[in-house]
Amino acid sequence: MTSNTPSRSTELRRRTPWEEFSLAPWSHRMRELMEDVFQGLPAGVDFAPGGELQETDDAFTVELDLPGVDKKDINIEMSDRRLTVRGERVVKEKEGVMRHSTRVTGTFSYEAILPCPIDEAKVSAALSEGVLTITMPKASEAKSTHITVK
Repeated sequence: MTSNTPSRSTELRRRTPWEEFSLAPWSHRMRELMEDVFQGLPAGVDFAPGGELQETDDAFTVELDLPGVDKKDINIEMSDRRLTVRGERVVKEKEGVMRHSTRVTGTFSYEAILPCPIDEAKVSAALSEGVLTITMPKASEAKSTHITVK
């Protein structure tokens, strides 16, 4: 006896929209991305501050976001063309129990290799409103000169 109704094994099951959506293909890529982000930090460093490196005809300027960092906790070194900024953001003791915090604390490091020589004797740094500004004048032989065609 044959029936016109499909058997249970051949019957197509209706899928919900969520069954089509899966993060499985993305999980491997997300893991790689996170490894790339954290791989760039030197050993013993907890975070790298955000910042900018700008160039003018006469100097380079680095601005680093360091809110909550005391200037006594910042170490700046200039060696040849390499700028290194290291330090620590310290958690200040407070009363009570910390239940949740999203603040990044611990040691930090920032490094830049500049494309031309710097006049190391004239390098200056200032910390104002949580932004560290380092100005590095170019050495006289490194400054660009504009030449007018006659």
